[in-house]
Amino acid sequence: MADSTTSTSTTSNLRVSARGFLHGSVGIERLRGGAFRPLRITPEQLRVLGSVAALRPGQFRGMAGCTAGISLEFETDASTISIGVRHIPAPRGTRFVQGEVAKVDPKGVAMIEDFSVEMDGSLHQYLQYFESSFYIDVASNTGRLPGFGVAHRFRVWLPVMSGVELGDITCDGSFIEPIPARRSLLVLGDSIVQGYVATTPAYAWPARLGKLLDADAINQGIGAHVFQPYTVPRLDEAPFAVVVSYGENYRHETLSLTRIEADVRAYLAELAHVFEGVPVFVASPLWHNEQASPSANPESLLFVRLLLEELCCDHGFTFIDGAKLLDADPALFADGYEHPNDAGFSQIAQRLAYIMEDVLEDEGQRRARALEILSHEPMTAFPLAEQIRRGIGRVVVAEKNVIFLKGGDANQTLYATERTAGRNVLASCVAPTVLCMLGRVALRDAQYILGMHHLSPCYLVVYEKSTPPAYDRALDIRPLDRSHMQAVLEGYTHPEYLREGDLEGLLDAGKILGGFEKGELVGFIGEHPEGSIGMLEIFPKFRRKGWAYALEAAKIESHLRQGFVPWVEVWPDNTVSLKLQESLGFTFYPPEGMTFMNTPAYD
Repeated sequence: MADSTTSTSTTSNLRVSARGFLHGSVGIERLRGGAFRPLRITPEQLRVLGSVAALRPGQFRGMAGCTAGISLEFETDASTISIGVRHIPAPRGTRFVQGEVAKVDPKGVAMIEDFSVEMDGSLHQYLQYFESSFYIDVASNTGRLPGFGVAHRFRVWLPVMSGVELGDITCDGSFIEPIPARRSLLVLGDSIVQGYVATTPAYAWPARLGKLLDADAINQGIGAHVFQPYTVPRLDEAPFAVVVSYGENYRHETLSLTRIEADVRAYLAELAHVFEGVPVFVASPLWHNEQASPSANPESLLFVRLLLEELCCDHGFTFIDGAKLLDADPALFADGYEHPNDAGFSQIAQRLAYIMEDVLEDEGQRRARALEILSHEPMTAFPLAEQIRRGIGRVVVAEKNVIFLKGGDANQTLYATERTAGRNVLASCVAPTVLCMLGRVALRDAQYILGMHHLSPCYLVVYEKSTPPAYDRALDIRPLDRSHMQAVLEGYTHPEYLREGDLEGLLDAGKILGGFEKGELVGFIGEHPEGSIGMLEIFPKFRRKGWAYALEAAKIESHLRQGFVPWVEVWPDNTVSLKLQESLGFTFYPPEGMTFMNTPAYD
């Protein structure tokens, strides 16, 4: 077998070693005849995994030999590609889990594929398997005859639940070039991380997460594994981030909580030492149905969750509540051991990506991306775009089908154009407090996922003119300060809208305007956390004198002067306010586009 990784030969067949095309591997084991075995677990780790200190050394050694997460990536103009492979017999743990899947779905095991092949980012269907190789038929997928020189990018995912030995790649193209390595993402965990029981390797959640984060995921998930000290890998190059997901298997063991705590503490301390300065994300166990899958050690899951949350704080890691990564839905499991199915893996990967990008990506980049996306959206999305333009809150998610802004418990705004994306953000990023939903997509999901059953549709009222309404400039209207705090509190009809510190912040920023007659405060107007004009109150003896109109006109003028687009939120039954906004020249948008939601605790 040839050792070179690239060739520019124009002969009818190119033959190169597969070694130079590996992604997600920590090394190789050289074999006879130029063949090799790709590794995802280092030899140093394997010695500890197979030692007497391990809970299940034989099973761990077998699972460590699986090639989960490793892929071959290359570009070629070939019409046919053959890769030399030799399957390593599946470990006993793999055969056991396949039997459990068969109990739930007898056809499910037949659907599990050893390899995934992606061509230009999409799964490629035209594969044939032989005794010592598998064959990719490019022409059948593209309708192209050989020799027409169209290049494609390929990614060949190796088996999740077994191992392989690789040899040469043979093709009929004029070139074959490796795809450069991406930044590496280290994922540590158990069988769910390894990919049990994805129907095809590309669907395992670390593979999906790597693609979402534009990274090569090093998948070190090992079936039945737990927090085992001295198994943290020492890699030649530090990953850009580490994800840790252990704990589920403690419910199957009869270990004491004291032993569990000692192992978890030691493992995370080792992780902090080895990857000092690298962002680490630690997820607690996923949702568990105790009735459907009874535990030998049921108290371990809550114990581990609370311990992980404490230790993440101590080490500066990001703690992730695993219950937020997967819906409490048995339909997302593939077997009786609560291994997620393909839909469950997709959910885990997307939700993890949202959480991780909020930490890893510069928030300014998300704000700019969100504004670009929203510039093509209808007026339904205006409140979100205007908040971002004003610098309000923090953009947590900015994707083409979902944008989420958080400015505190009382100011969360979500705009989704695709339901699955909306559901994933609701479950992983939104707090069950107060939420403004723009549009109807995922509205019912917010009720189901967060328990937000108090819905209040609201008119979006926007001032779309460039000059403020005319009003009597001789009136005494000026910003209020903290000396007027008590008067504002006593005069505000909805003090329950104010959270601790809100009023002080508004007064200190000069965002509450007051009107005065002969030095006496007649009323005031302010704005809500999301920047909309509100809090308009006129004290009884000064009503019907035009003060409401004048105060709001002055507030509109103040916003225009700052480069803002003035807007107001009006409940449909507030006819007085609706008439006032109409007289001021606002444009009305129907309440179907904006809904405020909250749980009973935030009434």
